[in-house]
Amino acid sequence: MILRSCDAVVSGSCALHLLLPANDTAWFPSDLDIYVSCRFMTCVTVLLEREGYRIVRQHFANPNPYISSSIHSVISFSNMHRSIDVVVSNTAAAISPIFEFHSTAVMNFFTSDTIFCAYPTLTLHLMSMVNAEPIYFGPSECKAMAALQKYSGRGWQLVACQEVHESTGLCRSMPQSIADCSCLWINIANVQCVAVTPRDVFERLGIINLIWLLGGYVCGACDPFMRGQSFLVEDNSLDLLGGGFRRQ
Repeated sequence: MILRSCDAVVSGSCALHLLLPANDTAWFPSDLDIYVSCRFMTCVTVLLEREGYRIVRQHFANPNPYISSSIHSVISFSNMHRSIDVVVSNTAAAISPIFEFHSTAVMNFFTSDTIFCAYPTLTLHLMSMVNAEPIYFGPSECKAMAALQKYSGRGWQLVACQEVHESTGLCRSMPQSIADCSCLWINIANVQCVAVTPRDVFERLGIINLIWLLGGYVCGACDPFMRGQSFLVEDNSLDLLGGGFRRQ
């Protein structure tokens, strides 16, 4: 109900655990991370409080203009038995922060009825490419490095871009979109891979598209370095019409 009502998604270890075969996941997620846009922050809070959760901590992101982060704040809830972290995006899309993660292994999420994986040809084989942006320019490079070490301990292999061109057709030096055919969308109800159009993305996430570029050295070069970026193509119809309707 929360995911559908608030255009929210679940990412992090829970989404990855859902994607991988059971025999590849001897570990279990320790917490639940819900991602939501600023406009639905109050809605999520109200719904979680109805379920018996209370806010135990709230952390606001550093407003440093030199740090490219889509995270507005992180609100931790608890019901004395379980904890939930709500990651609030400062853009119109709940998913924006996901494409600023430390590596491709965790660029996944699920909605109320679909599962998304940005790099299925890598992720489903326990391989991952590093996103250099949070390591070189993020507010906490130590946390990013610790996260990489955690997934390495779970059997993940970090690969260079050049090593996977032949099998994936992807390159870290080229932008990628959530509507690309190289991404994986699974309809949970029908358990089948589905083609995704901009209309489908809008109906599921309330945005037109999201395009991202992994940070790091330009593929095949030793010197040029790219900043990681993400660009949100959002729908402005609510603003244009005074917010008088929501999509059905």
